[in-house]
Amino acid sequence: MSFNSQPDDRDNLSEAELMDCLLAATTTEYPWNPADPDTADYYTQTDSQFNLDDWSEAEIADRSSAFFTQIQSCWDTTSAAPVSPLAAISERFGTRVPQQWLAQIAANVGALATSNLEPVEQLVKAVGDLLSNWATDDLLVMARPYAYAMRCNPGVDEPDNIVRPLAWEQLSELERAKFTMLIARYAIDSL
Repeated sequence: MSFNSQPDDRDNLSEAELMDCLLAATTTEYPWNPADPDTADYYTQTDSQFNLDDWSEAEIADRSSAFFTQIQSCWDTTSAAPVSPLAAISERFGTRVPQQWLAQIAANVGALATSNLEPVEQLVKAVGDLLSNWATDDLLVMARPYAYAMRCNPGVDEPDNIVRPLAWEQLSELERAKFTMLIARYAIDSL
């Protein structure tokens, strides 16, 4: 069966050839069950179609190096130099929060960089010494919306959705604690 229906330009011709090739190809089922006796036959047949005997060791090394370099370039992203947590949170929250709080959060987050703690525990550790008058259990409950995505709490990452847009000294203790959690989450995300 031919799909070729008088193409009028190169694009149509290449599309027609591709369609002919796809329609003419025989379908080979992949052997999903490794216990099936036909599996070994499938791999033997497939491997016999690929032969590196004609290639020298140098040619294999050169081509594989070029291949892996090309693959790596697909994954590499050009990004700016990494930003420290202090720089990230100072830029975003520096006008609303005292610098000593930001520095302490950044230092705590930096110490947690290699820890294997749960996200909620990371937040509590990052703010625990700043919110020492809060019980750990209370901090854990307060940290949950910041640590885990919740559909019922959209906008949790926007300061104005968390606290009133007032000076730090005018915020309540609860608002300061929530704001501190938000800043710690932002610092952890900037790592």
